[in-house]
Amino acid sequence: MAQAEFKIIDQKVGLLGATALTVGNAVAITMFLLPAHLLADGAGPSIALAAAVTAVPTVFSILLMLQLGGAMPAAGGGYVYASRLISPFWGFVLPWVSIPAVWLGIVYTGYGFAEYVRFFLPLEVPLGVAALTVPALSIEFWILVGIVPFLFLNLLGIRFVTGIQFALVAVIIFGMLLFIVPGAATIDTANYTPMFPEGYGPFIVAVISLFIGMYGFGLALNIGEEIEDPIKNIPRVIALSTVIGVSLMVGAVVVAVGALEWTEWAGSEAGISVVALEFLPWWGAAVVALAAIVGALTTINTIYVNFSRLVMRAARDEIFPTSLASVHDRFDSPNRAILLIGVPPVFLVPLTGPESVLDPVVMSIVLSLALLLSIVFLAISAYRLPKVFPQRYEHSFYRLPRPLLYFAAAGGVAVPTVFWMLLMTEHPYVGAGILAWLVLGYPVYRYRVYRYDERGIDLRSRMKFLHDHEKDAAATDE
Repeated sequence: MAQAEFKIIDQKVGLLGATALTVGNAVAITMFLLPAHLLADGAGPSIALAAAVTAVPTVFSILLMLQLGGAMPAAGGGYVYASRLISPFWGFVLPWVSIPAVWLGIVYTGYGFAEYVRFFLPLEVPLGVAALTVPALSIEFWILVGIVPFLFLNLLGIRFVTGIQFALVAVIIFGMLLFIVPGAATIDTANYTPMFPEGYGPFIVAVISLFIGMYGFGLALNIGEEIEDPIKNIPRVIALSTVIGVSLMVGAVVVAVGALEWTEWAGSEAGISVVALEFLPWWGAAVVALAAIVGALTTINTIYVNFSRLVMRAARDEIFPTSLASVHDRFDSPNRAILLIGVPPVFLVPLTGPESVLDPVVMSIVLSLALLLSIVFLAISAYRLPKVFPQRYEHSFYRLPRPLLYFAAAGGVAVPTVFWMLLMTEHPYVGAGILAWLVLGYPVYRYRVYRYDERGIDLRSRMKFLHDHEKDAAATDE
C-alpha cells in the first residue's frame, strides 16, 4: 500500500474533550491500587514522599511535551518524534517496546478495577420477598469485565469514547476531592514515621511505579491528528490536565498515608477506600471506591486510544505491517491497531494475581520502564528539534528558550536513566528482560528494511520525512 492511500482520521475533539481524555488517562488506577501493594512490599510511609518525588521527572517531561506538541502535531507523535528527530531505528523501537508493556498495562489497570469492584461485593440486592446475592467472583473475571467492553467501544471512534470520558472524569474528580479535602483534616504526622521502614530500595520502586500516572499527560501527543487546532490546543491540553492531574494524584497518596497508620492497610484490597472508612461515612468510602473504578475504566479507555495511534502511525511508514494502518470507513477508528493493543491482554489475564507471575507491582514496573524509555526519546527529540526542523521550533505555539530546552532535555535523559539503573538493582530480571526484547528488535527492524530494499523502497528515508498532512499542520522547512 502506498503512503498516499492511507486514510486519515477525520473526527476531531476540542480542547475540553482532549483534556478529559488526558486527565482520565493520567489520573489512573495507579494512585488507588498501588499504594497498598507498595506498603506491603516494604515502602511504608515513604510512598507519600515517592508520590511527590515523581513530580521531578514530570516537570522535565511536561516541558518537552509542550515543545514538541506545539511544533509537530501528528498522530502517534511519540513515534514521529523518535523516527524523524533521532533515527528510523529508534522510531521503530518505541512501539516495539511499548506494545508488550501496554498489554501488561491494560491487565494491570483491569486488576485495579477488579479490586475496587470487589470492595462492594458480595452484595445483597433485595427483590421483594427474596434477595439476590451478587458474589465477589474472581479477580480474573472482573478484569475481563473491565477491559473487554472498552476494546469494542474504541472501535466506534474517538468522539464516541470522548463523550463517555466526560462523565467518567467528573466522577473521578468528585470522588478524589471527597477523599482529599476532609482527609487532609485528619492527617496525623506521626503516621509518616518511620519514613523508610525497610530501607531505600522499596522507596525507589515506589517512585518509579507511581510515575506511571504522571506520564499519562502525553496522550495529547499521540492524538494530535484528532485535536482541533492542534498547534495551539496540544500545549493547552497538556498544561491544563497536568495541573488537575498532579494535584489530585499527589494529594490522594499524601492524605492516605497521613490519615491511617500504614501497617493497618498494607496489602489491603481497595486500600484507599479502606482508609476512607476512617473519616468518611460508608457512602463516602463507596464514592471513593467508585472513583477508583471509574479511574480504571478511563485509563483502559485511553490506553486503547493512545497506543493504537502509535501503532497506526508506524504502520503508515510500513515499518509495521500496513494492515495496522487501516482506518474504519464508518467509525474513523484505527480498528486493526486497536485490536492489536486490546486482544492479547485477554489471554494474559489468567497469569495475573498477587501470587502469580504477573503481580501488580511487576506489571507496573514493566510499564514504568517502557514509559521511562519513551521520556528519553522525547528528550533527545526535543534537543534535536531546533537543528532538524528550525522553522517548526521558531514558529512553535509554545517555544522554550534554547537554554531551558537543552536543560529540560538533559533532565529528561538523566532522570529516567537514573531511575532505570536504580530499578535494575531492585528488579534486575525485569529490566534485563526489557533490554533483551529491545535487542531482539534490531534484527526484526533490519529484516523489515532489507525486504523493502529488495522491492526498491527505502524505508529509512521514508521514516525521516513527514507526510503531507503533517507538513501542513505547522510551520515547516520543506
